[in-house]
Amino acid sequence: GVLRPVIYRPSLIWSWSKLDVLPAIPIFNLASAMGVPFVDRTVRVGTLARAILSGLADGGVRGVQRVGEMEALARRRTS
Repeated sequence: GVLRPVIYRPSLIWSWSKLDVLPAIPIFNLASAMGVPFVDRTVRVGTLARAILSGLADGGVRGVQRVGEMEALARRRTS
């Protein structure tokens, strides 16, 4: 196996089981929409996990995966 450099770079990770972070979600999403550097939309834990599994299965995934890429990878994950 070849070692591939893949970095998953979420801004804020959240889940419905961790309610204390919910008030911060709109703030992060607004900051992302305004173009604040190094702030992306928030991502759910399940989306991040599916993206990582999909990236492991796809040998073509390389480099930094931001929220958009993570969401696309998560949608590809079918099993």
